[in-house]
Amino acid sequence: MNLGYGQRWSNQRRRADAEANISKLSGAGHGKPLQIVRNYVNIELVPGKRPIDPPTAELAERLREVEARLTALEEKTPSADAGTMDSNHRKGAQDNRFWVLEGLREQLGGASGGLIYSGIAPTAAGPVEWQYGHTAQEILELDDDHAAIVADRLAALGSPIRLQLLLAVLGGTTSVADLSALEAMGTTGQVYHHVRILSAAGWLRPAGRGAVQVPPDRVVPAMLALASAL
Repeated sequence: MNLGYGQRWSNQRRRADAEANISKLSGAGHGKPLQIVRNYVNIELVPGKRPIDPPTAELAERLREVEARLTALEEKTPSADAGTMDSNHRKGAQDNRFWVLEGLREQLGGASGGLIYSGIAPTAAGPVEWQYGHTAQEILELDDDHAAIVADRLAALGSPIRLQLLLAVLGGTTSVADLSALEAMGTTGQVYHHVRILSAAGWLRPAGRGAVQVPPDRVVPAMLALASAL
């Protein structure tokens, strides 16, 4: 289909029809001759293409420029979806920091408060996993017997040498002879003295001839006791 030639034929036909109508009106004899100003627009047509008015071409060019600018801005600016995903990711990460508190809140039920302590620790016999919890009321209302036990256990950790000895045993040095060879531990007799105090408080127990160990159920509590004082 040749749109260019078809358009040219149409313009020529309109011009011929207009001239014929003018001739008819001029010869009708209605008094004063009718004055008609002919104003034709010459359009140069290209075979096979539609004619485009200059304003339309200019508008199309401006639209192309705007689209190019928008594309450049979109490439530089994160999309709304990306921003939302990033915001949700940060929020999720922040909420995940308090997963222990959230879990404790679900477990407390009607209790007004509570404590939970747990941990995974390596030992010479293998890793130890341990968890325990109390309501806040249980801690605040300790009876005399339990208060005395707590005082003895904390007092046993009140010596820097005993703390070092306990850490050494947690680290895998279980022989009393090897413990005595450590710097600042003193004589073998002094080491046995500290071992007896720690054993009476439940932090150590015999593990064969001339050796000691931290009971598995005291490994994590011992580390938590030290961590709570940092």
